[in-house]
Amino acid sequence: MGSKSLDTLSCRIFFRTAASTLFGCSKTILAGNSLPINVIIITEENNDIFPQEWQVISVMLLSGETDFLNDVDLLIPSDISGLEADVLAQTWLIEEMFVCNLVKPVGKRLSRNVYDLLLSVGDYHHQIIDQPPTVSEIQLSGLKIGTKKAIENLEIINFHQYQLACSDILSLPVAAYRSYVKSIKFTEAVLEEALQVEQELIAEKPKKTSKVNLLSQWLQNTFDSQWQLLLQIPSLAIATRSTVDFESNPDEIAILIKQISEQDEHYKRKAAKRLGEIAVRNVNAIEALVDLIRNTQDDETLWVAVESLWKINPGNPAAGVRRVKLIDLGMQLRSEAVALAVALVPKGASQVGVLLQVYSTDAQTQDIAASKPLLHLPPGLKLILLSETGDILREVIARNADVYIQLKLNGERGEKFSVKVALEAASITEDFEI
Repeated sequence: MGSKSLDTLSCRIFFRTAASTLFGCSKTILAGNSLPINVIIITEENNDIFPQEWQVISVMLLSGETDFLNDVDLLIPSDISGLEADVLAQTWLIEEMFVCNLVKPVGKRLSRNVYDLLLSVGDYHHQIIDQPPTVSEIQLSGLKIGTKKAIENLEIINFHQYQLACSDILSLPVAAYRSYVKSIKFTEAVLEEALQVEQELIAEKPKKTSKVNLLSQWLQNTFDSQWQLLLQIPSLAIATRSTVDFESNPDEIAILIKQISEQDEHYKRKAAKRLGEIAVRNVNAIEALVDLIRNTQDDETLWVAVESLWKINPGNPAAGVRRVKLIDLGMQLRSEAVALAVALVPKGASQVGVLLQVYSTDAQTQDIAASKPLLHLPPGLKLILLSETGDILREVIARNADVYIQLKLNGERGEKFSVKVALEAASITEDFEI
């Protein structure tokens, strides 16, 4: 991460001709009738597709509306930020913007501790991590956290909607430019060249001899002996390290079940996740999650609901099938072992949702059900999704603090794909047919 990533900066906006398509707050910014937007750089993107003047970065937006202090909008005092007044760090609002729209650094450099705390609060809000920083950790850093819950307070919800609308002034130009870059790739010459290269690669590739895992048989409860029943998913295993015991609360469960029927997918996911923590064996909660799994069109919501149903009613057919297999990558993993978990959920008559996860586990046992998940994956470990012909479709790489990595996909019955787990020069590939 570059040194600029901890700076607070003000930024200017371009694409004035697009003002008519933006919200009123964005028009006000374009008209020059508002203060500059202050941001904290989160990540920088090194993408060869974008020329130097159009490099894209991710930023966390700051706000001067300190009256809206809550559990996700943290107050950074002026003596920490170096700005003229206190500001709210909107930990939940991270957007992409062009580097060329940054004007200058303002204020002081934030400490690594403050920076990490802000990101962790936002990650917890978006369900990326299982535990938020404690109030005492936040206060010791000099930051201030409010007692109001952003998800429950109507004024804060309206404030968030307004801030999200205003952030379009940063993200829309990036989205427009991405669409432009994408459109110019689809020329006839490029397509013809890609087709020729693909045909040459297919001719050169050796035929596969590995056994194909037939996922349709998994749905009929037929498995190879190497694929074991997964009793505990990685996120649940980590959560059990907490000293907090969630207790069943009938009133809260009833409220969460009602929230699941609402339109907003974010709040559906929050409610479904919470039911998985407090509604063990609760019949109404189980029915609500089953209904959500069968009717949602959102993949993120689907898998949150599936995970919660696994927790409160293991073996429920609506939660699909999940199996896990130990992966041997030799000396590259030293004393660690890696497990590949595959989960299936039927979606309609012919389509199946697939969740692929890789997480570290105890290398001293071959019994996955009895193994103990470790805290982090080896950095650089790759989970790669391959087409039937061996082309890379998607991949995810483990970072220093990743507990697990995962990929989601949807496929039709009969469709084939492969999954590759790799670390340095070692790799193993599993072939699947839906």
